[in-house]
Amino acid sequence: MPQAVKRSVALPPDQARYIDDLVASGAYESGNAVVLAALAAFQAREEALARWVKSQVVPVLGALQPNRGWEVPEDQLVSAVRRQQAVWVPETAKERSD
Repeated sequence: MPQAVKRSVALPPDQARYIDDLVASGAYESGNAVVLAALAAFQAREEALARWVKSQVVPVLGALQPNRGWEVPEDQLVSAVRRQQAVWVPETAKERSD
C-alpha cells in the first residue's frame, strides 16, 4: 500500500458531528474511515458523470447538430456539467438546512 499523505481540513460543526455520530454508531471504525468512504463515493460519482457525458451527452449533441461534428473534448463537457451542478448545489444545501 502506498504511503498515506496527511491532510488537514476544517469542517462545519454539523459535518464534524455527523462524522462523530457515524463512528459512535459503529458504522465506521474512525473519522478517517468515514472520509475515505466519502471520497470513494465522490470519486465513483465523478467517474459515472464522465461515463454519462461520453455515452449520453456527446451522442445527443451530435444528433442535434450533425453537420458540426462535435469536436468538443469530453473533459470540457464534463467540466461544463460540473459547473452547472455547482449552480444547483447551493440551493439544495439551503433547502436541507431550512
